Amino acid sequence: MLDLRVDLEKCTFELISELRLPLVNRFYSSCNYRVKCGRFERVYSLALEGNIIAAARLIPQRSGHFLLRNLCVEPALRNQGVASYLLRTLLVSLGEANCYCYALPHLQHFYLSLQFTHLAPEQVPQDIAEMYIRHRERKRGWFLMGYINSAGLAQLEP
Repeated sequence: MLDLRVDLEKCTFELISELRLPLVNRFYSSCNYRVKCGRFERVYSLALEGNIIAAARLIPQRSGHFLLRNLCVEPALRNQGVASYLLRTLLVSLGEANCYCYALPHLQHFYLSLQFTHLAPEQVPQDIAEMYIRHRERKRGWFLMGYINSAGLAQLEP
């Protein structure tokens, strides 16, 4: 396997415009993801020399928060901190909104290292909880996790 090293300082972080979503769709396809980015989603990418090397989708929810989906790094560039860099950078852009995800078991420590926490369905907005419960019923083995901004924490407390 080719050993490529990424200089994250040379990467370009971008919130993708609707017109450029097909480029991200092609990136996902090249990584064997069956994803089609929606025009109302926030799609972020990291690019190196004009080529997308990582992407993530944030799906807006009725509650005003986001569901993180399809965090993906070019396979040859994985395990170098690219996903962490992308996720840390995009979380800063959320303002007061919280970000939730359904993490696969082997990715729990990754999300915990980025200040996500394990949550129960009753601790999250109803729209996030309902979708999680549907996924859990299909026995997918995902864990409900969330990145709770300090301003967003007050919104969750009774």
